[in-house]
Formats: sequence, structure tokens, C-alpha cells
Amino acid sequence: MYKKVSIVLLSLTILSGCQFSGTTAESNKDTSHSKEIAKDTATKKKKQEDPLPNVSSNDWNLILVNNDHPMEAIETPLKVLPNGLQIDERMETDYNAWMNAAKEAGFNMVLVSSYRSYDLQKQVYNQSISDNQSQGMSYDDAVAETKKYVAFPGSSEHQTALAIDIVDDEWLATGKGLIPEYDQTASQKWLVQTMKDYGFILRFPKHKEDLTKISYESWHFRYVGKENAAYIIDHDLSLEEYITKLQEAGK
Repeated sequence: MYKKVSIVLLSLTILSGCQFSGTTAESNKDTSHSKEIAKDTATKKKKQEDPLPNVSSNDWNLILVNNDHPMEAIETPLKVLPNGLQIDERMETDYNAWMNAAKEAGFNMVLVSSYRSYDLQKQVYNQSISDNQSQGMSYDDAVAETKKYVAFPGSSEHQTALAIDIVDDEWLATGKGLIPEYDQTASQKWLVQTMKDYGFILRFPKHKEDLTKISYESWHFRYVGKENAAYIIDHDLSLEEYITKLQEAGK
């Protein structure tokens, strides 16, 4: 009988030990999770307190063009690229460096669209409506669909010569063109990972559509300069939000 009691007591001790160990593990897990939350909160708070770059919302590379801010008549220094397309010559160095880095990473990028004059944007806009109608849409539906991706003439970023539509040659060869699913490719992921190092941002991200008024465009990048790009990306801002932030700060 004594031996049996000892065995029972020993078993209870082992079981109690397992239960205590489990409780400790859960406690450690909760503590670790709390630390992660505290760390994330501190990081977000720090980002909110980060000083804005020493720039002006009126700088040439921060020109804002959208449906609420039509393009003003300004002189833009244009550079003709080897493929005949044009960009603002002041972004040429960073653009070329980015494309060369892409090639070294194994991606042959193709510049599909860049600077567009008012008249060219008008052609693109009207052609989009026509294409949608040819697919069976009514005129009103064709216009509504066009507005999701094509800015009204005078309100297109492409008129700034700071916006570029780029995809890799393999994607282009598939005939899929400029569609959101381009973000499933390795080249697009690489572009997003490296863009701020060369002064670019993804102009129309999928979680900022209520602010940009343009649907998500995985292929449309905008030059803002390295300092601005770093702040915008690190703080998860749209260009609209960033410029508002600068203006509120008197910049």
C-alpha cells in the first residue's frame, strides 16, 4: 500500500509539473506578444514624430496632378529616351540608375508610357472609352470604367513627365499589358522593394484609392526624389497625404 501511494503521489507531482510548465509557457508567450505590440506602437509613434524632410510642397518633383488639381501650364525640361519616350530630364540620372540596377538583378524593364501632352492624354482617354464600348459596355459604363484607370485630360500625372508605366519584357510578351496582376511577378516586387532608393513611389497603391481616386496600378511609378520617397514609403502615405502634411507644417 505504501508503494502504491508513493507512485500516485509521484504521478501527481509530474502532472503538476507539466501543468505549471504549460502555464509558464503561456505566460511567456503573452509577455512576448505584449512586448511586440509595445514595440510596434513605439515604432508607429516614432514615425509620427519623425521630422519632415527639408523640402517645399511647391518643389518641382512634388507637383500634384489629379482630378482636383489639374495640370498648370508650366515649362517642363524634357529628355528624349532611346525608345522615343520622354521624361523630365531632372529625373534622368535616377531613372537610368534604377533601370540599370534592374538589369543587373536579371530584369529587362520596358518603359511603356511616360510623358503625355494634353492632346495625347485626350486620345488615350477617348480610346479607352471606345475600347470599352467595343466590349459591349454602354457609353456611361465605358466612361465609368475608363475613369478607374485613365485620368481625364488635364488631370493626368503623365503630363508632369514624372510618371512612368513600366513592366518587364517577359510580362509584356504575354500580351497581358498594364493590369494589377503584374504585381505577382518577381520584377514588380523588386521594383517596389528598391523604388525609394532611386526616388520613386508606387503612385496608386491599392489601399489609398479613396485618396488618389484612381484604382490600384501596380505598374505606375512616380518620381518624387529620394528624400521624399523615403518619407512617403516609410510612413505609408499617398502623395496627396504627404503634400497635405507638408502644407500643414508650413512647407
